[in-house]
Amino acid sequence: MKKSIALVIPFLILAFHCQGQIKENNSLLEQLPHHIKLSWETAPETSQAVTWRTRADEPKGYIEYVEATASPFFEEHIKKVQAISRSYTSEDGIWYYHSVNLQNLKPNTPYSYRVGNKDLWSEWSEFKTATGQNEPFKFLYFGDVQRYIHSLGSRTLRQAVLANPDAKFMLFAGDLIHRGGLNTENWNEFFPAGGWAFQNIPIMATPGNHEHTWVAKETKEITPLWNLNFAFPKNGPKGQEEQTYYVDYNNIRIISLDTSAKITAAQQQETYVWLEKVLKEFDGDWIFVTFHHAMAGLARNRNPDIRFPEIKALLEKYKVPMVLTGHEHLYARGRMGADFPIYAVSVAGPYQNAIQFSDWIERAGTTMQLYQEIHVSENQLKYVSKTVLGDVYDAFTITKRSNGELQFEEVPNLPAESLVPTKDFEKRYDRELVKSYEADRIKYLQRKKE
Repeated sequence: MKKSIALVIPFLILAFHCQGQIKENNSLLEQLPHHIKLSWETAPETSQAVTWRTRADEPKGYIEYVEATASPFFEEHIKKVQAISRSYTSEDGIWYYHSVNLQNLKPNTPYSYRVGNKDLWSEWSEFKTATGQNEPFKFLYFGDVQRYIHSLGSRTLRQAVLANPDAKFMLFAGDLIHRGGLNTENWNEFFPAGGWAFQNIPIMATPGNHEHTWVAKETKEITPLWNLNFAFPKNGPKGQEEQTYYVDYNNIRIISLDTSAKITAAQQQETYVWLEKVLKEFDGDWIFVTFHHAMAGLARNRNPDIRFPEIKALLEKYKVPMVLTGHEHLYARGRMGADFPIYAVSVAGPYQNAIQFSDWIERAGTTMQLYQEIHVSENQLKYVSKTVLGDVYDAFTITKRSNGELQFEEVPNLPAESLVPTKDFEKRYDRELVKSYEADRIKYLQRKKE
């Protein structure tokens, strides 16, 4: 018995010591700058926006940056800039949110940076400014991450980056999280899910309905945490800054439309005028438009009508090649009565919906986590949708002919479509929607053969 006690006591001492170490380490991690991410507020070839968060006892923030070198001895060349810092009280405490927009940078140049203050600094990370030239590159596009981010949504982000470390940016089509006004289980899971990747690869995002506040199941204004967490351009319509905006990266323009914005009828018309202007004036090679809601409802229990006919008309008028959306928690790709745009609907997270097989769909998918690679060159776009395992699920090209006309071509020999109903299908949907599913699926597949 004495021998047993003698063995147990050192074990207990070690256990309590480890608990103390864990507590201390967690406390230190919380004090350090975190949720660090890159985005763009101004031109990607000459600027870089950086945002991060600290606890309330560290109200000031700074960024140190320098042209990157292979040598670690670059101290004498470091530049230091104070951040714009704002406090915010959330359900998990008081935080300071910090933002810096570095400007007058050199194009096509790698920089090292870190953020912090006093003795509490992040690790050094790198970014590279855009060239501003017409050259081949690729970016990543994600549908809704939204729920169960830590456990399952994270794997999509990480596998996408591991497979594409040279991606120039990550584009999120809204509903990055489930409750935009809460940190717990939302932003506190989303930013660690991307982790170091967000510190090295810029983010672009359009707001979804879940980034807005909800009152009695009605979407209201965007939550303060959107503007605190991100630094996006303020070149959109008045009152929609950093929600509706555009970014010009090399030879492409990405336009974000906040389709959840609570605005007046007059403001809506202003948005249409603004959209036509930024579509018409761009003289680069390609335009992408992203907004959260798919152009038409696709989840089996939603209205399948066109949601934004005025926007649709403008996209067709200016022959926008590709529209990147989410919201439906499934995969779909197709055209709606015109050769262009190609509408893509995708989902990165684990929450999935059952599909209704609308006539405009050319390829569909359910019960999968996906990410998309979009390869850009002067005369061609290549779109590849992959499962979280890296398997190609959908792919097509859009080629620009010498006369400026666009040609769409689906990549041959794509795998069979995954049309498995979602988990708890029978519980979540009305009996008639469940009963008619198999007949609708067969009809859809027969239509594609004709």
